[in-house]
Parts: sequence; C-alpha cells; structure tokens
Amino acid sequence: MYQFLGGRSLGAEAFAPVSVLLTIHFLVFVVVLLPVEQLIVRRLTLDRAASGVPRQIVVLVAISGAVAVSYAWIGVDSLLRSDLRFVGFVGATIVTHAVFVVARGHLAGWRRFRAYGSSSAAASLVRLAIAGAVLAVRPTASGFAVGLILGPLVVFLWKPRQQVVVRHKELAPDEVARMDDHGLLSGLVLSSAASQVLLLAGPLLVAALGGGEALVSVAFATFTLSRAPLTFGYNLLARVLPPFTEMAARGERSELRAWGRGLGIAAVLLAAVGAAVGWFVGPPLVGFAFGTSFRPGGWVAAVVAAGVVLAAAGLFVGQVLVARGEPLRLAAAWLAGIGGAFVAVLVAGGDPLERTALGFFAGEVVALTALVVATVAVVGRERPGYELAKRSLDIGISIVVMVLTLPLLIVAAAAVKMTSSGPAFFRQERVGRGGHRFAMLKLRTMRADGGEDVFVEHLHELESGRRDSSGAVVGIANDPRVTMVGKYLRASSLDELPNLWNVIRGSMSLVGPRPLVPAEADLIGLEHVRFSVKPGVTGLAQISGRDEIGLEERSGFDARYVSVRSIWFDVRVLARTALAVVRRPGR
Repeated sequence: MYQFLGGRSLGAEAFAPVSVLLTIHFLVFVVVLLPVEQLIVRRLTLDRAASGVPRQIVVLVAISGAVAVSYAWIGVDSLLRSDLRFVGFVGATIVTHAVFVVARGHLAGWRRFRAYGSSSAAASLVRLAIAGAVLAVRPTASGFAVGLILGPLVVFLWKPRQQVVVRHKELAPDEVARMDDHGLLSGLVLSSAASQVLLLAGPLLVAALGGGEALVSVAFATFTLSRAPLTFGYNLLARVLPPFTEMAARGERSELRAWGRGLGIAAVLLAAVGAAVGWFVGPPLVGFAFGTSFRPGGWVAAVVAAGVVLAAAGLFVGQVLVARGEPLRLAAAWLAGIGGAFVAVLVAGGDPLERTALGFFAGEVVALTALVVATVAVVGRERPGYELAKRSLDIGISIVVMVLTLPLLIVAAAAVKMTSSGPAFFRQERVGRGGHRFAMLKLRTMRADGGEDVFVEHLHELESGRRDSSGAVVGIANDPRVTMVGKYLRASSLDELPNLWNVIRGSMSLVGPRPLVPAEADLIGLEHVRFSVKPGVTGLAQISGRDEIGLEERSGFDARYVSVRSIWFDVRVLARTALAVVRRPGR
C-alpha cells in the first residue's frame, strides 16, 4: 500500500528515487539484516543473557551500509535524479532497519513472539501513516523516503531489552556449550544472497536471453506478484528458529529430521496447489495489478507460482540447518540451486520467459532437495523408522491442511464468536501417551456457561453400566449445551481443525486413538494399550462409527489400531476419514 500510494501520487518519474531506495533496502534487508536477526535469535535462545550486538554484526552492517551508500553516490545522477539527499537516505534506512532487526531478534530470542509480530505490523503502519500525511500535505519523494526511514523506530515501544519471564525450560550448560556459531553469519549471508539470486534474477535473465522490453516487463510483473506471499515467510522465520535451536541443543536429531522431511512433503503437495492457482488466477491477477499488457501465459504463471512455494519451503527447511549451526550445508544447498537453474535454462526450449520460468522452478527444486537431504543426513541414534516416518507425515500433512483450510477456519471462528458469547477457540485438558496431560485446542461448539452437569451424568451412566456397546454410544445425544453453529461444526468435524496445532507441537498425531478427558481416561484405566501411543485427530474408531459406537467397542478399535499400525495403515485411515465425515454426520 505504501508503494501504491507513492507510485500513484508521484508518477513514474518522480517516484524513481524512492523505487531505487526500496530496492536497495530490500536487498540489504533480506541478504544481510535477516541473517543478523537469525543469529541474534539463535544466540538468545541458547543463552537468554547474551543480549547486545556482537562485533561481527556491527562490522557487517557497517560494510553493507558503506557499499550501499557508495553505490547510491556513484549512481546519483542516473538513478536518483541527482538528488544527493537520497544518498543519505540510503545510509539512514540501513541504520534504522539494522536497529529494527536487532530489537526484533531480542524479542524473538526471548520468545516474545506477540511483541515481535506487533512491532513488525506497527512499523508498516507507521510508514503508511507517514506516507498518508505526506500525500495530504504535498507529495514528495523525500517525504515517502522519510516514512521508510522512521517506521522501524517504533520497535522501541516494546522495550526489547527489558527482562522478561520465560516459561520455557532453560538449556543445560553442556547443551549450550556444544552449539557453535563459528562462520554462521557469513554462511547465512551467502545462502541468503544465493536464494535471492534465484528469486530476483528472472527479468535480468529474460533480457540476457534476448527477450524484448515487453517480455522483460512481463517477467518483472509475474515474478514480483508471485513473490509477494514470501513476505509472510520472512516474518515467520523467527517463530520457528527458537524451538528448532532448542531441539538441536538437546540432541533431538530425529525430531529435526522429521521436520525436514515433513516440510519437504508439504512443499511438494502445496507446490501442486500453487501451480493450479497460478495457472487459473495468475494471468488475470497480474493483468489487474499491472495492466493487460503484463499478463503472462498460464503455463509460465503456474511454473513460477510452484517455484515460489518451493522457495518458501526452502526458507523454513533452512532454519533446521541454522539451528544446528551448519552454514556450509545451508550455503551449498542454495548454490546448488543456482547451478540447477543454470543447467535447466541451457537445456530448456521455448521463448526467454518460458526458459527463465523453468530454470527458476528447477533451481528451487534442486535447492529444496539439497536442503532436505542436508537436514536428514545426520549420523547418530534416532527413533525407529516408523516413528520418524509417522512424525514426518504428521508435520507435512498438517501444514498442508492448515494452509488450505485457513480461510474456512477464519469463517468458522467468526461464526462462533458472532453467535454466542465467549472465545472462538478453547483449550481442553486431555490425556495423551503415557497418561501425560496436555491442552487440546478446538473451536468452541458449546455455550461458554453450559456447565458440566450433562457430562457428569453421562459418565455416571457409562460407569454404572446402564449404557453398553449394544445400544449406547459414547457421544451425548441432543446435548443442550451445543450451540446452533456448534452442531454444524461437529457434524462436519470442522471444530477439530485446531487439533492440527497440537499435531505440529507434537502432543498429538494425525492418526491414533482420540484423546480422552481425564474422567474418561480414569474410566478406561491408564493401563489400557491406547495410552502407549500418541492420541490422534482421527483414528480407527472414528472411521468405524465416529461417536455412534459404544465405549467397549471404541476401546476395542483403539487396541486394534495399536497392534496393526503402520504408515500405510495410517494413510488408509486418513483417506477414509474424509469419507466418514461426508457419509456419517457426527454429534
């Protein structure tokens, strides 16, 4: 929106210095400052007292600023319309954003993720507000530049240096001691630069291959619009790095390997979805945003969209290597991606834009493959093959379903909130593997003030034997506490979608016995074999009758699952779950 206001109000020529400033800012931010933030997040995750700015960061930022300012000075006439103020603006932008990422790194390293997100949003809103004020008074290029410079300073409202109470268990000294960050910052910068070459070189490559000005413009519009979703990825990296770092420090190699594989699974499935969206939506969307003359072909839009999905997955898989302190593997993977793109462009046919799109996609495939291989190539003891494969499947499928159903979940949460008092989501205590209790997240389907009398009476009936498997069911028929919206959510099982967050966190699996509330667990007994495995979002009992079967019958299905479980059996249960939801409305 900031760029839209500037371009519309100033025009193409007057906005040119701002566009150059934004380009330099973006390159320095992604290639240099984001690695700086990642290093700070990792350091504070390992040692929460290690605040401050390491000397290597100061040197790197100073060198980057000097290079950027020198480039602006040399090109002041051709790039900045001879406006020397923009040379200073380049340096000021780098300084304020360096302060910004250092502050955000401290927030994320101390696990103040809400503050991290709020400060990021506030910086954008302040920048937009300044642009609006400039627009209202007198639109000038320098006014918009001031917004870019001052926006990040709002981060000081969150006092990133204050001591906070940390809920997570501190790492042991020996766990911290074996984590080395030697060469990590340089490796991060190199890998970021390589990844950005794949993302940004499209228009330049089209020109180098002999494409005319019109084709170069189409490439610019297509790649620019397709890259837009990566903004979300850049802001989420600081959310996944701390837990990955703690896993690495504690030697949880299998869990990190499962994350590498799981993210790879998600990338493949979502890339197919991205290609379909790009094919149907990409050309008209580019035409709407830039003009009909910028519209790419459906095939090109599909290939670029799929490549961007793989690029996003590569960012997150790379965080496993960042957490483990393996910069050489990280950089090598992205450099391999550049090599793969180069080879694909040489052997591909078609016009320059088609060859460039295919090269971009091939480069991202090679880079992601290399990243996944690097995350799983660890020597040491790990969990049995089934457990590792199951956890990988849990992570991959959960990410895909969460991404695809996010709009539906938002609508459902809004419906819950608007039709009854109370929160849209709630946490309920359930019993997991080994009797461990955890908080299961669900959409609220009952009145917040419904009470527990109905459930207590139902438990008494089960315990006294008045309900058995021949005629009774474990679900409560015509529960008066369920809201009108809640009935539809339960019938469609949409209320269970937030369970996927429990799967991501590791307290649940996609397939397994449904987790019980403590009272039901006590009724069955913790010695039951169902408590020897992780509880699931769905299970054998759910596809065999959902909540319309008896207590003993459900326990029998759970015991059978434990005895026959395998990856292929889990896949069959997942496939049949969708049919069970459609064919058998649940209570």
